[in-house]
Amino acid sequence: MEAADASGPKRRWRVWHFILIGVVGVGLLAAGIVFLVVSLTRPVVDTADAFMAALRDGDFGRASSHTTPALQRETGGAEGFARGIGVYRPATWSWSQRSIRNGIGRVSGSVTYQNGANGSVRLTMGQIDDRWRVEGYSFERQ
Repeated sequence: MEAADASGPKRRWRVWHFILIGVVGVGLLAAGIVFLVVSLTRPVVDTADAFMAALRDGDFGRASSHTTPALQRETGGAEGFARGIGVYRPATWSWSQRSIRNGIGRVSGSVTYQNGANGSVRLTMGQIDDRWRVEGYSFERQ
């Protein structure tokens, strides 16, 4: 008579076990990548939000302070923003794309202007003294 195996019946790995482990692994990898992209681009988005909020509030001096010196000269500073922004003052916005590549930050998304029209917005940013600043912008109406 043979002694009974105390560990119980042996469990075999089935195909669905490997599939489940693969799906969970891919899901965790994707979540990690999304978290990394969002956290690395957070400073660019923060600058974009501050710039857009200043435009929304009509605080063109504050909006100008979030831009590069070159853009400040090109637009004429706060007074230039006040004249140039016109019907493109944002009311709400959301970012659908964000990236940092070769030291250039970009965000783009949708915007609703204060007159109720919808459109798109794109901001390009560069780093000056370890601070992200808007160096170009584009507002379009749909």
